[in-house]
Amino acid sequence: MTTSTMVAQLRETCMIGIAYGENCINHKKLPVQVLELQRSSSQASMLKVCNKFSCMNVSHSNSISSLVLATNNRHARLNQGIHASHMGRNTSYRKVGVGEMQIDHNLEVQQRQQVALDFVVPKYTPPFPYKLNPKVEEANKAALIWFAHHFGSSMSHENFQNICLENPHYLAGAIYPEAPISRLEFAIEFVIWLFVVDDESLLQRSTLEELVQFQQEIQGVIMSTFPQDKSLQDNLQKCLNDERAQVLNKDFFEKVLAQVTTKPLLETDSDDHRPLSPVASSFRDLWIRATSRMSKEWNLRFAKILQRDVFANFLESQNLRHDINPSLSSYIPERRKSGLMESYIVLIEFLQDVSLPDTMYYSVPMQRLREATIDAVCWNNDIWSFPKELVAGEVANLVFLISKEEGCSYNKAAEIVTQMLVDKCKEMQLAALELKEYCKIHGATTAQMVAIDHYISCCNHWVIGSHVFHSQSARFQVVQT
Repeated sequence: MTTSTMVAQLRETCMIGIAYGENCINHKKLPVQVLELQRSSSQASMLKVCNKFSCMNVSHSNSISSLVLATNNRHARLNQGIHASHMGRNTSYRKVGVGEMQIDHNLEVQQRQQVALDFVVPKYTPPFPYKLNPKVEEANKAALIWFAHHFGSSMSHENFQNICLENPHYLAGAIYPEAPISRLEFAIEFVIWLFVVDDESLLQRSTLEELVQFQQEIQGVIMSTFPQDKSLQDNLQKCLNDERAQVLNKDFFEKVLAQVTTKPLLETDSDDHRPLSPVASSFRDLWIRATSRMSKEWNLRFAKILQRDVFANFLESQNLRHDINPSLSSYIPERRKSGLMESYIVLIEFLQDVSLPDTMYYSVPMQRLREATIDAVCWNNDIWSFPKELVAGEVANLVFLISKEEGCSYNKAAEIVTQMLVDKCKEMQLAALELKEYCKIHGATTAQMVAIDHYISCCNHWVIGSHVFHSQSARFQVVQT
C-alpha cells in the first residue's frame, strides 16, 4: 500500500498507541481524518470522511505514516449472541433431488454464481460449548497494528480492509477463550498471517516467482534455528520429491541451505541482514517470539510441522494453477497439511503455557485426536467456503468431490459432509478419553495431565469456534456481481 493512511476496522473504541509483544511502537500524534463506516443497501462498505482525529505512527515503517483505527459497531456485536441462533438445533436439511444443481463446472461465472447462491448450508452445531475470550477486542487492537506494520507497504488498501472486516480475531478468541492477552495477540496475528498466506497462494494474488521466493525464505527461517539438523534437511528433501515441486529451481534446496549458513535470517538488526518479503518477515517475527520461549524439543516439532504444511500449501496452489483435480482419496490427507491446521494446533503449548514430551504428542491417541480435529475443522470450512470456491472455479473442496463421486447435487453432498462431521466429533470425544487413559497408564505427571486437558479443550474450541466464525465472517460470503 502506497498511501500513508490505512484504515483498520476496530470495534467500539478508537485507540491510540498500544505495543504488541516485545515490539516497540512509536506513539506520535498526527492530524489525520477518522473515517466513518457506513453500510449501503447492498451491504458494501463505504467510507466517509467525517472528522479529524489523531493516531499513532508505527515505528520502522517509512511507508506507513499513520494508522487510523475507526469504529465499526455492527461487527462489534458479533460476540453477543452470535451463537444463539445455532445452538439447540437438530440436524435438518432442505431436501433436493439428485439432479438439482448438478452442473458442468465449466459454466460461466454468472451461472456458477447463481448455483452458489442457491446452495444451502446444512443446519448443524458441533457438540462443544462456545466461548469467546473477553479480551479479544483489546488484543485485536495490537494485532492490527502488527498487521499494518508488516503488510502496510505491500498490500492493497482493499485487501487490507477485507481481512480486517473478516474479523480474524473472533476465530482466535474462540479457540483460546482463556489465553492471557499477550498470547491472544499472538494467536490473532497468526490467524491473520494464515489468511494472508491463503489469499496470496490460493487466490493467486502472487506470481509463481513470488511464491517460490516466499517458500525459500520461510524454509530458511525455520531451518536457521537448527542449521545443522539433518532431520529438517531430510524433511525438506522429502517435500521436494513431489512431482508438483518440479516448478522450483533445481538449486532450491541448495539456496535454502546457503541462506541458512550465510545469511543471518533471524538477526533482524544485523548489518548483513537481507530484507525478506512481507509474508516471510511477518512469519519470522512470529517464529522468533514463539521459539524463544519454548524448549528445543517443542521448537523442532513446530519446525517440522510448519516446514511440511507450508510446502503443502504451495503444492495446493500449483494444483489450482495447473488445473490438477485431486481425487477424493488423495484430497483428505492432503487437506490436513495444506490447511496448516496442525501448525496452529501445535501452538497450543505456547499459547497456553504448557508442555508435552514428544512421546505423548506423537502417541496414537493424540494423533487420532489431532487428525479428527483437523478433519472436522477443514470439512466444516469446505462446506462454508464451497459457494465462494465454486464461483472461483476451484474444485479442491470436499463438497464438490463427493458430489462428483456420488453423482449427487451439491446440497446432497453437503449433507453427506455434515454427517461425516458428526462422526468426526464423536471420534474426537472417544480419542480424548483414550488419550487421558493412555497418559495415566504411561505415568504422566500432574503438569502433563493439565497440558493434555488444555489440548483436548482447545481442540473442542477449534471445532465449535471455527464453525461459529464461518457462519458469521464475511470471508465466506459470495459477492454478487
